[in-house]
Amino acid sequence: MFLSNYTFRLVLPDCNPSSLKVNALVDLSEDISEVLPYLNTVMKGLQYDDDEKVLTVKREGRLITFRPRQIAVAKLEGKNEARSVIEELKEIVNETYVNRDHIKPTYTSRPTPRPLDIYKLLPGNNCKECGEPTCMAFALKLVNDEVKLIQCQLLFEKEFEVNRSKLTEFLPEETA
Repeated sequence: MFLSNYTFRLVLPDCNPSSLKVNALVDLSEDISEVLPYLNTVMKGLQYDDDEKVLTVKREGRLITFRPRQIAVAKLEGKNEARSVIEELKEIVNETYVNRDHIKPTYTSRPTPRPLDIYKLLPGNNCKECGEPTCMAFALKLVNDEVKLIQCQLLFEKEFEVNRSKLTEFLPEETA
């Protein structure tokens, strides 16, 4: 096992200390620098700085920042959720490390999709089947990782297969 131990503490967000959500700062037992470019590929990172060894990803509506000996996770409900999310991240780090020979590392940041770019690939008929009032509202929530692509059932019809494929290429893994 590559990453074995960690300790974590919960902190209130600096920008909103009265928030009901908390952040977790996870101090790692090992230096994960070497696995970061592989994680960038696997997790479809948003921002990656290879010189500084900092990777930021978005997963289930949370911003997660990996550093060589620390992981920061935002928007957690409390200690139990933090422990669960951290264990999941630990598994992802370890699996990525084990499989690194079969993963092409990515040393650059992925272009951040704009809501309008997403909107152009959606069916555009504002059917509300996804639970949102318009396709543009759905696109905004996709970019912010607040909804899943599967919620737009029209995208899974044959005529939208190419668009769906394009969307899965640049959306975070959990959203697509």
